[in-house]
Amino acid sequence: MAAAIGSCGCSFLIPSRADVVREEVAPALGSSDLVQEGVLTVAFDTASAPEGITDADGTVTGYYADVAAALAQRLGLKVSYVDATSSSQVLESGQADIYLGASTSDEDESIAVFGDCLEDSSALFAKTDEGQTLSVDDLASMTVGVQGSSAAQDSLNKAGVVGQQSTYMNVNECFEALSSGEVDCVACDATSGGYLARAYEGVSFAGTLDAVNVLGIAASEGSSTLIDEVNGALEDMADDGTLDAIHATWFGTLPVSLSDHMLTGITVESTGPDDATGDGGDTGIMLLDGIDINELGA
Repeated sequence: MAAAIGSCGCSFLIPSRADVVREEVAPALGSSDLVQEGVLTVAFDTASAPEGITDADGTVTGYYADVAAALAQRLGLKVSYVDATSSSQVLESGQADIYLGASTSDEDESIAVFGDCLEDSSALFAKTDEGQTLSVDDLASMTVGVQGSSAAQDSLNKAGVVGQQSTYMNVNECFEALSSGEVDCVACDATSGGYLARAYEGVSFAGTLDAVNVLGIAASEGSSTLIDEVNGALEDMADDGTLDAIHATWFGTLPVSLSDHMLTGITVESTGPDDATGDGGDTGIMLLDGIDINELGA
């Protein structure tokens, strides 16, 4: 069949960017609902890769940037990004319409948190078959690479994992050690691990080590129309696969929902949603030397 296709003499052309006519979507929100008319102004930490990345020229990319752009398109709006490390920092001052990456602990009388735009947790990555989950017993004979004094290391210790740990300065060094055979697996936060694993052949997600942290969207409590429209757009993106596609672009084969992927043998004490911790104590990741961020993500 391949030979037949190759010898048919047909030339295949795809439309240029200028030839593509995008569907016009009527704006779902008016000037009274937005910081800037016609624009969805979205805040998130633009320096916390891979959720937010600011390139040398100031261009903002990352998982949250793509989610924000898709939300704005669904709502018939342009998108604008604001750098912020907390929802209260920008919502109470009116600098942004919504904040991506909020937890339920951000919610108070003036800020509402809704939706599920990302799940994170301390997790393991190893050279295993895709979908294979390790157990605590497996780790007893393994050397685990982990960033020193990180949330992932705390999760290992809390889970009572008996095995050897090798500590490194950052998650990148952990993955380099895994690639070279210096360690058998890496413990880090799931999103950073999913992002980096794409650059290492045969390395995949092997299970979570701790409770899952569900991250949503924050908006001012009084902006009911904005909340309804954004939440509806997010639900549509989840239903039609858009959110899954964005997730796969940045985090590879990391499952969108992490709740059913706990390592066998680990018991996490029942906690409220405010107490569920991911790997927020880690210092994050650096972009790998020699790897183009545009090839890996955008």
